[in-house]
Amino acid sequence: MPPFDLGGEPAALLYLINLTAGLLDGDGHLIELVSRAGTRAVVTGQAASRVHPAVGSFSTQQWAVEVEDDAVLVVLPGPTIPYRGSRYYQRGRVDLSPTGRILWGDIWLAGRYERGAASERFVFDRIVQDLEFRRSGLLLYRDRFRWDGPWTPDAVEWHLGDALATGSLYASGPPPASLPEPAPGLRRAAFPLDDAGFCVRWCGPPALVTEDLVRTTLSLAAEWTSGPGSPPWLLRSSGLAPNHWFSAPPARP
Repeated sequence: MPPFDLGGEPAALLYLINLTAGLLDGDGHLIELVSRAGTRAVVTGQAASRVHPAVGSFSTQQWAVEVEDDAVLVVLPGPTIPYRGSRYYQRGRVDLSPTGRILWGDIWLAGRYERGAASERFVFDRIVQDLEFRRSGLLLYRDRFRWDGPWTPDAVEWHLGDALATGSLYASGPPPASLPEPAPGLRRAAFPLDDAGFCVRWCGPPALVTEDLVRTTLSLAAEWTSGPGSPPWLLRSSGLAPNHWFSAPPARP
């Protein structure tokens, strides 16, 4: 989709729309992005990424991203839902100019878990994540894992405990002075990196992981561009549909 310029928002919103039911066996997406000098943008999928069962191959989504000087780019690919027997490889290569900044947030779900006896919790075949962030060619941060499934109860306990979702955020700039306390039932850890960036990890219920990761990401983007205490990008905008995957849930009486 063309980028949306929402009135009163400092950042454009760019949707990536998959016109099929998700990533099928053998599907490959190549996403090439250039964030031009001085731009502000959020790039995201319109919904969760559903990874269908693999028959003889795998599916992949691969990103090639450049961020020019003084640009701030937020990438939120969308929660990934691995179906039973799925095989998925996500690869990202991000090159930052000397003063370019990026925030990249991933969310991984257990599978289609609310299906009663047909639940698909942690019954994927394989998930591989391979992300690299470089500044002018110098490696800043690499995040790679390979999860081979289906997971036994012991493997689930070792990786996530009793949680059904995990999240990860890489930020190539300074962390906030402090983060608000996580909601009950949500576990979160933040740690600094040598390049003045930092990483945050989450573990917990899918809705809580999603809300906290997205709010942290968009609040930090606002702080970098407009100063501490600035409202998070997009979340207060009437241009963001309430049924979007990272919009705030409607208030309940």
